Amino acid sequence: MLLQAPGIEDKLGRNAVEGGPMSAIVESQREPGWLESFWNEHRGWVITFALLAVSLIVWKLHGGQTVFPQSWIEAFPFAEKTDAFDQWIRPYIQPTTRAIAAGAVWFYEILVDFLTFTQWQIVFVILVLPAIAYGGLRLGLLAVVGVSSFLVLDYWDESMETLSLMSISILISIVIGVLLGVMASQNDRFEAIIKPILDTMQTLPAFVYLIPAFYLFGIGPPGAILATLIYALPPVVRLTNLGIRQVPTGIDEAATSFGATRLQSLLKVKIPLAMPSIKLGVNQTVMMALALVVLATFIGSPGLGDVVYTGLVRLNVGKALEGGLAIVFMAIVLDRVTYAMGHIEQVRAGQHDHVFRLFPQGLEHIKPVLYLEYGIDWIWRQIAAAGNFVSLMVTIVFCKLAALYDSGFSERLREVLLARSFLIASLVLIAVLMLLDAYTDIFGKFPREWEYSFRTPVNQYMDELVTSKVFYAITTAIKEGLFYGLINPLNTFLMGLPWWYTAGVFIAGAFLFSGRALAIGTLVGFMFIGATDLWILGMKTLSTVSVSVLICFLLGVPLGIMAAYSKTVDTLLRPVLDTMQTLPVFVYLVPVIMLFGAGQVSSVLATVVYALPPLVRCTTLGIRELPGEINEVTSSFGANLVQTLTKIKIPMAIPAIMVGVNQAIMMALAMEVVTPLIGGQGLGMQVFDGMNRASLGISLQAGVGIVLLAIILDRMSQAWTRTQREAMGLA
Repeated sequence: MLLQAPGIEDKLGRNAVEGGPMSAIVESQREPGWLESFWNEHRGWVITFALLAVSLIVWKLHGGQTVFPQSWIEAFPFAEKTDAFDQWIRPYIQPTTRAIAAGAVWFYEILVDFLTFTQWQIVFVILVLPAIAYGGLRLGLLAVVGVSSFLVLDYWDESMETLSLMSISILISIVIGVLLGVMASQNDRFEAIIKPILDTMQTLPAFVYLIPAFYLFGIGPPGAILATLIYALPPVVRLTNLGIRQVPTGIDEAATSFGATRLQSLLKVKIPLAMPSIKLGVNQTVMMALALVVLATFIGSPGLGDVVYTGLVRLNVGKALEGGLAIVFMAIVLDRVTYAMGHIEQVRAGQHDHVFRLFPQGLEHIKPVLYLEYGIDWIWRQIAAAGNFVSLMVTIVFCKLAALYDSGFSERLREVLLARSFLIASLVLIAVLMLLDAYTDIFGKFPREWEYSFRTPVNQYMDELVTSKVFYAITTAIKEGLFYGLINPLNTFLMGLPWWYTAGVFIAGAFLFSGRALAIGTLVGFMFIGATDLWILGMKTLSTVSVSVLICFLLGVPLGIMAAYSKTVDTLLRPVLDTMQTLPVFVYLVPVIMLFGAGQVSSVLATVVYALPPLVRCTTLGIRELPGEINEVTSSFGANLVQTLTKIKIPMAIPAIMVGVNQAIMMALAMEVVTPLIGGQGLGMQVFDGMNRASLGISLQAGVGIVLLAIILDRMSQAWTRTQREAMGLA
């Protein structure tokens, strides 16, 4: 089939097909002229350069910064009308929103009081036990390291505040999300209604959710909880719906044939079979909740995000780095635990009777490593034996008591309790610890000598580093190269183009890629940005996103290709990319401001680091999923590795690469709302300005502008990718 694929012969040359029946076929075909061949092969580049040339001519002829018609701006006072509406409706809805906020605060205070006022040893055990239960000893040790970091860094209270906000938000999100997902799986019409809503929710940058939460529920925990609840909802809805719909029809029919009602089939057959998918949705919900809870420090939310924010505002890089490190540990532990919850069968299948392995097997010949693993294994087996003994004793006691009333119930209870021996032993351990805490004084505060703060050494090192001539020369060269080579020219170019020309180019592109609906949506989006007097800020946002995505492309595609061809590179990159995709957006600001200070270049670099992983992964996936026969065919045509890659594999992997570009665009726009903290410019600055001035209208119009840009760029990139897949016969 690949020998008949159009274009391979033209791409690799015809020298390998001379002679035989194949050459007769080739010679019988009409040879296209060089101009036609050039157009067919480089049509996209020709159109791109022609459009660029026309745009440069228009920019040169227009001269100066573009000005949106003032009469249109005056005719559309969005911010003023929104503020007036806010003042009018607030007295009517404020009692309801404040009541909801009070309820959220009540739950939050109960949980945070328990976590912060209970002895740290007890809370430590409570937090580590789920990791051991779902992921085994290896994940348990990771949880021990992660939770210990909160104590060692002296951010225990802040960590518990963050966990409290997350726990309440996640619990409500899961309950609502599973219910909506179940309803969507049982009703196609309901699914059709909520699908565009979920699409829009997942398109919006995270910061946008904070704006209505801030004005409706106030500052502090209430706004953070409600914003996080809504932001983290879509994954669990989607994956619950998907998991139930993917249950084989035959299983449902078998349950019906045994007399099960539709509700019984749903509760006892479909939902249990869909649990892996639902648990994956919980994993995604947890990570999204952490990202927004940390970001919610902008509306007065307490916790680790406030530590990072305070450090950034006061240029205390050491403090910001400490808070960021605590967030990193929390994110990694939560991600691994919730992932293990959805793959519990695999974890249990991997647990055998052999010695526990903490290090790679290649190090097993090193005696200290082997002795350490044997020691951990022996201790763990003794703890497990003690736990099993305790759970067995509890089971015997309860079954004896139950047998006094019903022997049949006693047998069923015995089976249930023995199947949950770890849970029983854990509850007994927690109960014993709480009794010891209540009636003895054996527990104390975390020893001060065990705490370690590196903020002072880091700040001193940064002071020395920024005064170093070599470091200053390197960072200055990078900043000036990016600013004068990419950022400033693109800013000047986009802000100098007439507004009608820029809007027309995007509208035409939307129409060509997708059709009339997207073109109309693009027209509405650009008219809104212009009529709200945000055109210049919108062009700055567009230029920053463009530069960031371009750098991501130049770095991500080569890295993805290297990972696709080299297992060593893939092995090295995978944990780095996993960690990068686990971290909340806020954390990326810390290393950038440490090395490059504040400014527009720093905002671009932070965006690049944040948006890079999906492009690397999609490039690797796109090249690896190509048929293996391609290598044989290209070799038979005499192509070398570079020719095969550049002329066959990369063009065929373009749809997958464009999915990564689409994700990079969306992540770059999400970052735009955070980067004003380190000198970023654009619509994100307007959001902060509105919140500082307590103006819902100013914040909302900037937030809507970011959303509209996100939707336009998202839909256009998706439509272009779809046309490429259709052209290659992959759709």
